[in-house]
Amino acid sequence: MKNWNLLFRRTHVYLGLLLIPWMLVYAASTFVFNHAEHFQSLRAADPQWLPLWEKDYTLAAPAGNDPAALRDLTRRLLTDHGVSGAFAVRRQGERLNINVANFWFPKRLNYDLGTGKLRAEQKRFALLDVLIRLHERTGYGQGGFLNNLWAFAVDAFCVSTLVWIATGLYLWWKLAVTRRWGFLAIGSGFTTIVTLLLTV
Repeated sequence: MKNWNLLFRRTHVYLGLLLIPWMLVYAASTFVFNHAEHFQSLRAADPQWLPLWEKDYTLAAPAGNDPAALRDLTRRLLTDHGVSGAFAVRRQGERLNINVANFWFPKRLNYDLGTGKLRAEQKRFALLDVLIRLHERTGYGQGGFLNNLWAFAVDAFCVSTLVWIATGLYLWWKLAVTRRWGFLAIGSGFTTIVTLLLTV
């Protein structure tokens, strides 16, 4: 039993240290989300998006709104113009709106299927926006080792947090002297969540 206690204690401590950078990123970015009005001065000056180029480009659009065909079409468009990175695309009539993710300098492209006009813009840099993008970036299926590595790291963070919680609860339970305060803390946390869910 002593060996198990030591294993849980070490696991809890090392996971806590490992999670500190991620916790800082998510805590700071969530605070920014929650108090956005106080951080406007730290955002990039208007205009937020700076024009990069505008070109004539002909590309046959797929019939309908098939997501797979639309992604294949967009991937070819981006490759033809030397733009790389994880992307999202949405079709609005004859217009394609493409957002290319990047922590430092995200891009957006607008392509008019009718006129063949393709316009690219780049987000003006601001460190505060980088922090927010660190919070928002998720998901597999974008291709590329680093994109998948980031998605895996987010998954690892979630699993590590659950293990950290489980080992913390185990260690708390073993300390009988603090058990009552622990019940009070856990009960208060659940009460707060339930109250908010029922009233907000």
